[in-house]
Amino acid sequence: MARAQEISARIGSLKELLEIVAAIRAMAAVQLQQSQRSLGAVRGYIEIIRRALADAAGLLSHDGDGSDTPVEPRPGLVVFCSEHGFCGAFNEPLIRAAGEASRSEANLHLIFVGSRGAQRAAEHGLRAELTLPMATHSGGVTAVARRVAAELYRRFLEQACTSVEVLFIREVAGQHPTLEKLRLLPLGAPAVEEQRAAIPPIVNLKPRRLFDELAAEYMFAMLEAAAMESFASENAARFRTMEAAHENIENKSSELNRMARRMRQESVTTEILDLIGGFEAMKRR
Repeated sequence: MARAQEISARIGSLKELLEIVAAIRAMAAVQLQQSQRSLGAVRGYIEIIRRALADAAGLLSHDGDGSDTPVEPRPGLVVFCSEHGFCGAFNEPLIRAAGEASRSEANLHLIFVGSRGAQRAAEHGLRAELTLPMATHSGGVTAVARRVAAELYRRFLEQACTSVEVLFIREVAGQHPTLEKLRLLPLGAPAVEEQRAAIPPIVNLKPRRLFDELAAEYMFAMLEAAAMESFASENAARFRTMEAAHENIENKSSELNRMARRMRQESVTTEILDLIGGFEAMKRR
């Protein structure tokens, strides 16, 4: 009897756990869809800024301004990870790549975006100079990108970092997630080598100021795209993890239900045999 009660209690616990897993899976699916829709808008904005940057570059005077003084390289690496768990091994390839970069660059400035990823990195012996929280919903990705951009602006202007790269996971439908590395600073020439307008644009700002402000906006847009890609990939990983957990819980529940039915059947059979045995004993008397 005690064994039957234990199985019944486990079935009840699994039912409650199944409801929690199903809720997390549903939230991950919603966040994934929202972030994928937002990605299209972010990519369109990047293209607009890229073209404007190409036009602004055409207005610049290419005379040397003395800004090419060599400085000691101080690379920076921004790693977009997850803020929470339940996303399987999503953070592992990011941590491995950050560890390899840290070993190859002695003075690498590591910035982790995502508390859970930073915690996992610390468990692997990888310490970050700065940890920022990652968005927990698609509407918060822009604010995260602005915080990261502000920190990078400050470090770049103070020459604490002379170059910055970004690591993130990209999710492509029908394919395995891929680890992406994006060069963010200094602004690469390929970003502005576009087809320029035949007629120069009419502007009200000085060309250098216009170019600098567009370059800053372009960097922010690229950061937001990387953050949104990471957020979408994180929720895709969480959805897959919860889907597997949901299936495992259902299988375990089915197994326990079969065991409970078998125990009930054995109990009924035992009672029937006891009744038959008692009846036979009464007949002999």
